[in-house]
Amino acid sequence: MTIETPQHILAALPTGLLDEDTLQYLQDAAAGDEPISSEEFREMLEGFLVDAGWDDTQVSDFFEKFTASCQTSQLENNGEDGGLRKLDVEAIPALVKSQPASRPVQNQAEVPNETSPPALAKKQTTQEIPSILPSADIVATSQVSRFHKETVETLANDVDLKDVNISIGDNILLADAHVRLFRNARYGLIGANGVGKSTFLKCLGNKTITGMPTNIRVLYVEQLEGVDMSKTVVQCVLDADEEAFNLRQRIKIIQSALDTASPEKAAQALRTLRMRSLLDEKTRVAKIAAERSGARGLEARKVLRQAEIKVEEMGKAHLEQLSVEEITSATVEAQNLLAELFVQMDVRDENGSESKARSILKGLGFPEAWQDGPLENLSGGWRIRVALAAALHICPDVLLLDEPTNHLDLPAILWLQDYLSELPDTTIVIVSHDKSFLNAVVEEIIVYRNLTLTYHTGNFDEYLKNYEENQIYKAKMADAIEKKRSVAEKSIEKAKVRARRSNDDKRIVQLASKERKLERMGMEVNEKGHRFKLNRDREGYFLSMRDQVDVDKGEPPASWFIPDPLPLRQAGAIIEAEEVSVGYDSKHPAIVANATLHVAQGCRIGIVGANGSGKTTMVQTLVGELPQLKGTVTRNASAKIGYFTQHYVDELHHYPPHTSALSLFLERHPGFREQEVRGHLGKYGIKSSIATNGLRTLSGGQMVRVAFALTTFGAVAPHLLVLDEPTNHLDFLTTRALIDALKSYTGAVLTVSHDQWFLNEVATDIYVVRKAKLAKLEGGVKEYVAMCRRRK
Repeated sequence: MTIETPQHILAALPTGLLDEDTLQYLQDAAAGDEPISSEEFREMLEGFLVDAGWDDTQVSDFFEKFTASCQTSQLENNGEDGGLRKLDVEAIPALVKSQPASRPVQNQAEVPNETSPPALAKKQTTQEIPSILPSADIVATSQVSRFHKETVETLANDVDLKDVNISIGDNILLADAHVRLFRNARYGLIGANGVGKSTFLKCLGNKTITGMPTNIRVLYVEQLEGVDMSKTVVQCVLDADEEAFNLRQRIKIIQSALDTASPEKAAQALRTLRMRSLLDEKTRVAKIAAERSGARGLEARKVLRQAEIKVEEMGKAHLEQLSVEEITSATVEAQNLLAELFVQMDVRDENGSESKARSILKGLGFPEAWQDGPLENLSGGWRIRVALAAALHICPDVLLLDEPTNHLDLPAILWLQDYLSELPDTTIVIVSHDKSFLNAVVEEIIVYRNLTLTYHTGNFDEYLKNYEENQIYKAKMADAIEKKRSVAEKSIEKAKVRARRSNDDKRIVQLASKERKLERMGMEVNEKGHRFKLNRDREGYFLSMRDQVDVDKGEPPASWFIPDPLPLRQAGAIIEAEEVSVGYDSKHPAIVANATLHVAQGCRIGIVGANGSGKTTMVQTLVGELPQLKGTVTRNASAKIGYFTQHYVDELHHYPPHTSALSLFLERHPGFREQEVRGHLGKYGIKSSIATNGLRTLSGGQMVRVAFALTTFGAVAPHLLVLDEPTNHLDFLTTRALIDALKSYTGAVLTVSHDQWFLNEVATDIYVVRKAKLAKLEGGVKEYVAMCRRRK
């Protein structure tokens, strides 16, 4: 007895490949009153699989593996009907477009130089990090109009949402905030690590917040994850545009049917496309009907019912045999439809789409050979660049970028800031802790603090300047008001004493009136800077006659402390490299050749260069993690070297979920007491419950702090700190704390970084790795920036 039935075919499909409406339609077709054979069901299913992103080879592989599974199951059950397991998704390299899960942390690795083929690139794995509240859902709401006018498409591309609230379980991230984004404006969203900036961007990108306009295309870069790793880089960028991708899939279905020269295949393909269009329309109107109320809601539900009827009718027609009229007219109708689809592709400028994608990839540093190579050959940092390129290629109405400069070298950062500054008709919201990048790109700063959003005109430096001046002004005003109030209260108290002694009741009544006037003391101007008027500026219910002067205390300053090392007995250099060549294999040319570097006690050295130029390889050779290919490296035997790299941060994600920062330290250093470990962690802001929480629940910035604490921990403080991209994932205040700690640190510092502000503050000598050479830049970071711009 065969078990190859339509129901078993559906059961073997990978989960999440087809949407719920399509699955329901196929299940109804399989369980209909009129029996349908497996062959007919296969023909019906092929169109939906191709429409979901599978090519002909993947469809054939699926049915071959399904048939083999059926035969195996029959042999094992001696011909009895048995259940089938779902086929392994890995065995069928399908592109399953699913919603993004928790954000993966990419491993930042040294990327091969441009002369190396993409196949030699190191493959990096990603670790899914569970949410702090994995079982809780994100709830995002806003104040909407009574009849949900927001669901009506308009020509405006502005976002104006009031009373926005976002929470995860019992954790409130945003409360009664005003989200205001004007068309073609560039915003910088800043806030401390862990306040919820990324979650807020996800809610905007996924349109989770009720009231988001339906006509605005919003894109969050993280939405581009989950693609087929076997795709080429340029194809991945092109397919990120879902509308263009769907058009290409429809063209492929029609062309495949016409190539067979079979009118029956053409008719079946037309049926599949009509059903897909009806299901898409039903999904669209169902969402609108669920949000609208009143008269608009009634009309929307009528439209939804009509869409459901059309789907039901098409489903019944799909089960019937092809009519003679359908078969006769199918070829001509398919050709006409194909011509219409090509016209739509021309309108979208599909011919120039690939050249645009390649131009963006080139600006982000991709050699031409890498653009045509598979995505799986790229490391984590380069995959992030692919996601960024896809976002720039789509050109949505609102573009949301979360730390776009992480894993980018300075040439790519300069190209990106120029590209974003000239991007037309696009609203941009950037979460970044790169001060120089924000200054070059954004026009307005959004501050995420105290569960709300405040808006400040200007770039990051202008915001800081205006904020400080405003706080100084408010502090002086508050002090003046307090002095005036204090003088008035003392005067009234003295007058009361005299009035009571003289039994002057009339005077006591006058003084009581003056006491009530003290309540009116407060801000002399309103929020717009105009003179305060009670009837205009105090509408509604308030607890006082006037607002008091609100002096913002700001975020509590982060405080880091790096212990100073003991003086070395020898006066020589800590590391001395003479004519050193570095690389991974002596059979291949050196990545950096004939490099000479003198790392003296107390020096401050910064190393810059493009990704893949060999900076990390050079540093690994200096600290002794890699042997040199040529030359000599001499290290001071009594000097301790502390080495920090982003790999250490990534390794923290691989520990068991119950592992905390405190338990990790005690496990690695069993000779130390818990009190000593807690004291050391506290120097980097890892205090109280943060030290005992699981490592996987910590934010990226907190992970960096733990890694720094590990680097500097021990009985003897390091005499040399070697830091490889230390500012990734750190917010502005934490980066400032790191800079202050390094300035107070008496040991030597050797850092690799693309952060201009950090390098200017920390390093006194700048070296560049370029064209396999290490050279000192007398002009420092400014000279390197000028060099990068000349190369563009």
